[in-house]
Amino acid sequence: MPSARVMTYNILNGGERGAALHDVVREVDPDVLLVQETPKLPLLWRKGCRRLVQAWGMRLVTGGRTAGSNLIAVRRGIAVKSAGSVAFHDGSFAPRRGVAWAQLRIEGRLVGVVCTHFSLEAWRREREVERVLSVAAGLRGSVIVGGDLNERPVAPNWRRLVSAGYVDHGTKRWRTFPSDEPTKRIDALLVRGQAEVVHHGGPGVPDEMLVAGSDHRPVLAVLDF
Repeated sequence: MPSARVMTYNILNGGERGAALHDVVREVDPDVLLVQETPKLPLLWRKGCRRLVQAWGMRLVTGGRTAGSNLIAVRRGIAVKSAGSVAFHDGSFAPRRGVAWAQLRIEGRLVGVVCTHFSLEAWRREREVERVLSVAAGLRGSVIVGGDLNERPVAPNWRRLVSAGYVDHGTKRWRTFPSDEPTKRIDALLVRGQAEVVHHGGPGVPDEMLVAGSDHRPVLAVLDF
């Protein structure tokens, strides 16, 4: 049966912790990686994103500054049928947000992935979740929506994803923020479709590595298709 290891990770300000961050990603060795807070400096962000993905031994699919600093990367051998990204603009000076998406084929099975990073303000998140759901509706096969949702599972926009058919397999046993003493579960991987989630939560690396790598802890899901 085809399977995949999918991870979401907020890497903190363009991956500022460098080697410690790279150690985490290489140790986990995901098949699909959804990244938030990628490099975003004008003129330099593309090179910065490529360097990150190369350091992880992965292939850059889509994203970066034009996706609100969200990015999708895959291991070599995974087919990319289509991909795209968009930034959300609301005319304010708030941090740029957006979404990246890809239609993948993994061992013959269609899989859709969507990566996002919701705003700190609840009213912005209400708009953003609808944009994410609109993008995800165009993907085929099992679909994974992941990222930093900036709210807890009981909050309205997390519940909106669940009401749209995206199943949250997480529990309080794996909290993601802050990485040194995590008290909140605000990073998520939610799944719609026939995929069986055989693991959801910690990526299986030592806590000291996670503390050093970023201010968020990643979420790993292992799925059978």
